[in-house]
Amino acid sequence: MSEREADPRVDPRHDLPLQLASRFMALVKSGRSYAVGHIAFTQQLDNYLTLLEPVLGVQGHARFDAPDGDLCMNGERLPFRQNMHRALEQLAQEFAARSVDGVEFVSGVTQPEFQSFMELFLQGESWKGHELITACHDAGIMRVRALAQHSVAAARGVADAADVLAIAPAATRAAWAALFTASHELLSYDALDHGVELRHLKRIAQPLVDSVLAGEPIAAALARVAPGESVGAHAAHTTLAAVSMGARLGFGRHDLMDIAVAALLHDVGHGWTGPEGTPHAPPHTREGVRRIAWATTLNACSLDAMRTALEHHDAGTSGPPPAPALLSRLVGLADAYVTFLSRGAERAQWISPCSALARVLELLRPAGPPALGLALVRALGCYPPGQLVELDDGAVARALVPGAEDPERPWVELVADERGVLISGARRVAMPLPHGRRITRALPRDQWPVDEAARPAA
Repeated sequence: MSEREADPRVDPRHDLPLQLASRFMALVKSGRSYAVGHIAFTQQLDNYLTLLEPVLGVQGHARFDAPDGDLCMNGERLPFRQNMHRALEQLAQEFAARSVDGVEFVSGVTQPEFQSFMELFLQGESWKGHELITACHDAGIMRVRALAQHSVAAARGVADAADVLAIAPAATRAAWAALFTASHELLSYDALDHGVELRHLKRIAQPLVDSVLAGEPIAAALARVAPGESVGAHAAHTTLAAVSMGARLGFGRHDLMDIAVAALLHDVGHGWTGPEGTPHAPPHTREGVRRIAWATTLNACSLDAMRTALEHHDAGTSGPPPAPALLSRLVGLADAYVTFLSRGAERAQWISPCSALARVLELLRPAGPPALGLALVRALGCYPPGQLVELDDGAVARALVPGAEDPERPWVELVADERGVLISGARRVAMPLPHGRRITRALPRDQWPVDEAARPAA
């Protein structure tokens, strides 16, 4: 922990985060003195969860990490306090000793789940890095977790999505945060090299599937697809789009879980360059099949994931060779939509969500089943999340999530008034398109206000 002079102006906003950090370190020390199930330790766990409730109620998660030695909570550096300095320094050292970035609590965490996590966390000699993360997954611990090293970028991506997910319940925001972080750790740090059971991936995806089936506005997270996003972020966004499409096609929970697993793993061969760095030898799709087969137990779900990894780039084709399976096409279309948004800048100016949707529908025209195109439009709306639109009075708004009954009437937030004056972020309110108001057109990318044009890449 770097040395800093204490600020005489003590900001009370930091009192609770500092208490949470220092008391977590006290829990670690207590766990070494008592057995994890001891009544004194259990009482401390209960008290800690009570202290944590206000943060989870407002932000949906509480993340502690030390990216450069100084402890942070939810990305905000905790200030120097003389009476807590030693505890925070020790906590950062505990994270480093376990080869993790930190820990994160997600809304809904229970005392038994927290206790199970602490039992593993306290065995620092036995469980480190991905082994600790995998052990938590194996134990079904989903709402308190250790974070893989160097996963700060993933946490920032989750934070970026928080504003557009503000209209969703806390459990839905937590479901997205869990999927986003898990996909980043799964795909960015070779977690498959240690083996993975697909039932654990299903457990990670289950809250997302439940939120989609409940009709909650989690599709708003697609508004944060950004140019050059990581392979983990790409997998999470593709999974969300694919599950949303599957729900519109009438798939049940069991099938949607298989869709989620296939979408999460569709690009596991990404980055493969083949022997001696020769591109596409073999193609990354075949490398993906190999890695899934090596890392998982072969069953119907893993075979579907392997076929999807192999076929998803051919989502718009038909005829010989054999046409892709329906699951491969569904994931392929979701992948194509996210790819157009995130990688369009490699070819030309970053395209708008409406343009990306139009391009995907164009892929379907030669041979794709019409039902897939309809499902995509129903999942994203006629004005997909993140699209800027012009209202009938000349005001500009951002589409956040498709309307439950009418894909032409999304939830929106005003970006600029009818005079063209930008509205500050603090004054923007998410709401259904008001009755009697209508959208006159989707704005092409080059007509977006300058401040908004840069926003997705932030």
